Amino acid sequence: MNNEAAINDLYIDWMENGVDDYLAWGFAVFEYTIRYETSALNHANAGETTEVVIMGFEQVAEGLLLHQNWMLPLWRDFSEALARASARGVAIACLSMGHVELPINVLSLLAPALKVAPIKLLHLKNNRLRRDGIILLSKSIQMNQSLERLALKETHLLDVGCVVSLVEPSRHDNRLRSLSLDKCNIGLKGSLMSTLLHTLSLSNNIRNLSLAHNHIGANESEMIASYLATNPPITSLDLVGNLLSDADVVLITGALKANTTLRGLRLSGNPLGEASKVAISEAIYNISSLNAIHSSNHTCLVTSDFDIPDCNRYVSQNANRISKLLGVLFTEFAFTYLDDVPLVVVPYVLDFVQAPSFKLPLTRIFHLVRDWDTPMTNLRHVCEEMEAGSDMVK
Repeated sequence: MNNEAAINDLYIDWMENGVDDYLAWGFAVFEYTIRYETSALNHANAGETTEVVIMGFEQVAEGLLLHQNWMLPLWRDFSEALARASARGVAIACLSMGHVELPINVLSLLAPALKVAPIKLLHLKNNRLRRDGIILLSKSIQMNQSLERLALKETHLLDVGCVVSLVEPSRHDNRLRSLSLDKCNIGLKGSLMSTLLHTLSLSNNIRNLSLAHNHIGANESEMIASYLATNPPITSLDLVGNLLSDADVVLITGALKANTTLRGLRLSGNPLGEASKVAISEAIYNISSLNAIHSSNHTCLVTSDFDIPDCNRYVSQNANRISKLLGVLFTEFAFTYLDDVPLVVVPYVLDFVQAPSFKLPLTRIFHLVRDWDTPMTNLRHVCEEMEAGSDMVK
């Protein structure tokens, strides 16, 4: 029986006995899960991969603060078991600790194991971390050579020092590439967002950033837009459930024109209107002209509450650009995109888009004719060379 199934059975027994003391229930869940995981780690075999979940009960997380002393031996046994399992070569796919406080004395017990344990994902939720705890946590995991993802959720970041500490591990020679700070109230203090983005720009290692449900609004959107316009190495940005307006989305999506790295932008759950739909559409697929399509963003897949076509579904930027250009040239309105094209050029364009197997690379042809001022003798020569399979034109 796994941990989750056992807890469900424990809950059913609890309810059948008519116990409605949720504080006691929270203690029971915590004690059961930490003892269960300690035993599982002690019996794990070398080369085995496991997940470790320790939890309290959401409604009584604060109540668990009243009984730190009796919890400490349990935390000590767990930390020692984690260290021993790590030494035996047991891999930890995920270490999750939710709805139970992690005060500085508990984190001091966990720190030695967190430095060396082969953990891929460290997931902390509603742990009432203080500034000293966050700094200790940061110092521990920055030495970890296995950690790839850090999720710190429902934690009130008190000052910029906390933010710097959380990003600091990614500046070291380790594997940390994903940072999730959902429900951390970052939007309540403008200095937190500016510090976060500035520290990320110094790191250049974080690829996936989640800032969902953080009260992010007008002040922060300008910072985010400026950050994205620098084309940082971030490939995924989650802004779900914030307070972004249409004007904010116009700023953020406008920055996509200068960004070729971001692969995913999530905007669902924000109070957005038609202007945001237009802004998103124009950023990734502006069909006003061939040149506008060419200048659109061809790397980022934007998800929102709007019904917007999936335009950047390919990994290759060129593949996305090609699919968009061919998409309009193969429609009944194709010739509207050729209105300002010299008649002598049209056969070359149409010959290309109808060519089987994309005989002529679109990016080369389009770059030549997109401004419609290429000398026709040069264009004919280039087309002939390319049809012959020459690599002369890059």
